[in-house]
Amino acid sequence: MYEYIPNHVAGRKLERYHNPKETLEMEFLDLGGYIRVSTPKQTQMTSIENQKRYLYEWAELNKYNLTKCYVDIKSGEYTYLRNELKELLEDVRNGVIRGVLVKEISRTSRDVMDMLELKRKITHYGGFIISLKEAYDSRKDDDEFLLIIYSGLAQKERKTTASRVKVTQIIKAKDGKTNVPLPAFGYKLSDDKQTLVINEETAPTLHFIFEKYIEGWGQLKLAKYLNKTGIKSRRGFNWSSNAIKTVLSNPIYIGTTIYNATTLLRSPDGTQNRVIRPFEEWIVRENTHEPLITIEDFNKVQHIMNEKKEKDSKEWSCDRKYLATGILFCSTCYGKIFGSRYPKKSKGKKTNDFCYRYRCDGRNGKCISPMKYWDMERVDHMILDIFRSLFEDSERLTKALKNQIHTTDEDLLIAEERTSIKLRLEELEKAVNRQYTAYEAEALELHEYKDRLAELREEKQRLINRLDKITERLNKVDTLNERLNRVFMQVRDKLDNIHDLTYEEKISLLNATFEKIFINSDYSIKEIVFKT
Repeated sequence: MYEYIPNHVAGRKLERYHNPKETLEMEFLDLGGYIRVSTPKQTQMTSIENQKRYLYEWAELNKYNLTKCYVDIKSGEYTYLRNELKELLEDVRNGVIRGVLVKEISRTSRDVMDMLELKRKITHYGGFIISLKEAYDSRKDDDEFLLIIYSGLAQKERKTTASRVKVTQIIKAKDGKTNVPLPAFGYKLSDDKQTLVINEETAPTLHFIFEKYIEGWGQLKLAKYLNKTGIKSRRGFNWSSNAIKTVLSNPIYIGTTIYNATTLLRSPDGTQNRVIRPFEEWIVRENTHEPLITIEDFNKVQHIMNEKKEKDSKEWSCDRKYLATGILFCSTCYGKIFGSRYPKKSKGKKTNDFCYRYRCDGRNGKCISPMKYWDMERVDHMILDIFRSLFEDSERLTKALKNQIHTTDEDLLIAEERTSIKLRLEELEKAVNRQYTAYEAEALELHEYKDRLAELREEKQRLINRLDKITERLNKVDTLNERLNRVFMQVRDKLDNIHDLTYEEKISLLNATFEKIFINSDYSIKEIVFKT
């Protein structure tokens, strides 16, 4: 029977389906091994090497080529948290590997919905999954019945294990014992790991934080001071305002332990969200360890924090907004720059007036200075001037945008090629119909008809592939021209008084034009990325 693709199918440019079952009889297919362990403990690291060896030996024995092993050290509850798994999926998608080999399904995911989604992604990319323990091959499981059973058992095992651990932790919490592997700053674990004891090395710093905050130091000033003196947080990182806030609001320092206050719930999109449990489910135990802060000082700190919070909410209810937030980036660390406001001082005392600045926190450690500031009014004025100068010289702006998306005069030739391809595709459709008519009239033999159709289809598919690439490139140019024309129409009568526009008008124009603006510490602009 000859192969004939009707016009109503061929004209829709549908992708061809590559059935993974076609690979069942193939030998030496390239596979990727996936290995997951929960923690970086030495015993788990040994397990990684054992799993690798097991996968390689199985692949060699069964005539597969195991090209690489992808290793994640993460929980098996949710797959979206694992970077190596994401890389594996990309390799399946790009054809680097044809399938995935795992020791057992629970090593991949212990959640039924996650496992089904993962399997379907791999199948959609033309790949398959083999699990050795269950002797499972997704190419032989069309209705996913076996996968659901195996994944359900893995999920049940995870829930049972988690429940046992939870019960143990609740018992410890009710007995006033600790459940944390990393104690709060200022404490350390006792020799038996059951209670908290004062850490003589970090406790003085903890006292310093509370004392200075009561004296009037802010969270940011405390963080800057600690970082300047080389004192690290409990995790060994630099201090931040949020870290100081966490310390100041933690009741652990008055000898109180709180457990079971929050839990993680899975949202419909598969991510985890932390939520607060009902208060009656909390486990609160007082005097479980020696306090570092008196109740009086702790309450005084909470009162100061609440006062500042109320004051901030009143101040932030005004119309003051930060024009460049969202488009302004640090040229050193490439991190986002945020707006902030600081009380002005007169003779060393704070006033009710504020100065506004943009701030880079240097959070990723690439900045020379841990904190950089720019005067907000100066930066806003500068960005609006850049916007005005760009739109006053439309040729310069168009050239800059085209360079960003790598467009040249060659696009004109490509547009002409697109037109000629469309014409040729129309001719091919007519040619296919003519061949069919000739065959029906018995002017062509069956083998002649099939050969001619094959030639026409091959040429058609080649032209369609080329047309898709051309269209994708030219769509960027078309979209760019549309956006430019739209923005030009908006601003042509507003350039002269751009600084007098309302905030909403300014932000609308800037957001329609700029994707990112990278600023140096000396206020010079390193790079501008336009929206395309």
